[in-house]
Amino acid sequence: MAFIFGKKRKDGTLIKDGDPMNHIMPYVMRSRSESIIFYQDTVNIKPIKDYIKKQRKLGNRITIFNVITAAVLHILVLRPHLNRYIAGRRIYEHNGYEALYAVKLDLSDQAYESIAKVSMDKDDNIFSIASKMREQIDIIKKQQEIKSDDKLIHFFTKTPRWFVRFVASFLRWADFHGFLPKTITDTIPFYSSVFLSHLGSIGGHAPLHHLYEFGTNSIFMTLGKMFDHPTRGKNDEIIWQEVMDIAFTIDERICDGYYLIKSLSIFDRLLENPELLELSPNQMHQYMESKDIVFGNKRLSIKERLKKNLNIDIIENPDEFRTIFNEGEIIDSEND
Repeated sequence: MAFIFGKKRKDGTLIKDGDPMNHIMPYVMRSRSESIIFYQDTVNIKPIKDYIKKQRKLGNRITIFNVITAAVLHILVLRPHLNRYIAGRRIYEHNGYEALYAVKLDLSDQAYESIAKVSMDKDDNIFSIASKMREQIDIIKKQQEIKSDDKLIHFFTKTPRWFVRFVASFLRWADFHGFLPKTITDTIPFYSSVFLSHLGSIGGHAPLHHLYEFGTNSIFMTLGKMFDHPTRGKNDEIIWQEVMDIAFTIDERICDGYYLIKSLSIFDRLLENPELLELSPNQMHQYMESKDIVFGNKRLSIKERLKKNLNIDIIENPDEFRTIFNEGEIIDSEND
């Protein structure tokens, strides 16, 4: 009976406490497809670009993708509900922090797409994450033979359909009950905290992606290309800002709406002040405990001494600008 109803998994820790409604939800909404919510964010890219230029002058190669990934690690650690997933109608929390993203061997229609996996921990910061991501890309681009997960996929494409269906069904059953060995979950590219897709790097916008039913991924993020966006200043003047769209697809069973919005607010504050990403999540947590860093409702306060240490020119009022076109301004009024 323990074999049939086992609760332990090698890739996660069972969550037993919390709101009882959260534990009922996987029985009401049984799949990720019927549990997804979409959230679209538009971020001012200037603070990130300024930070990247500053680091390039210091000899540190940092990219926008590195900054986004580092900010994601922080919210996964500081807001652990976002690092959860549903398996076997139960809620688990990932034992680690892993990000998946696609890498093209070259920008052509014929080139194969490979999946890179970056394993992070609470002591990583923007510099160590950038190094890990470069290492993963170099491995994919330089190695002569195909990665192990690609080899596995190529093998199954040459087998009969009935065999592929049988194996896929068995893997789903084993995954539901938590029987898949770590060697399998490490090989199949569907097990991670978050899946990232930087379509902006090839000139694309940020689409609303789906979630995969197989595996443990509860968050899919797409990053779009940079573009100029009109905003309204304090004195009603039009100001053009360079922005980037980020689209989130999230399994709503891992947290409630309040928890999600508060988490994404922290994410936005980190992107407005990327110098904070030089801290590891462990260091960030310590500063938050000591009140040196306080993430308020749409505001961020940092003690002066820490700002000087990190060379932060903080944005004191992130709501200084608002979208120039509000809903009421583009919908005809019956009273006009």
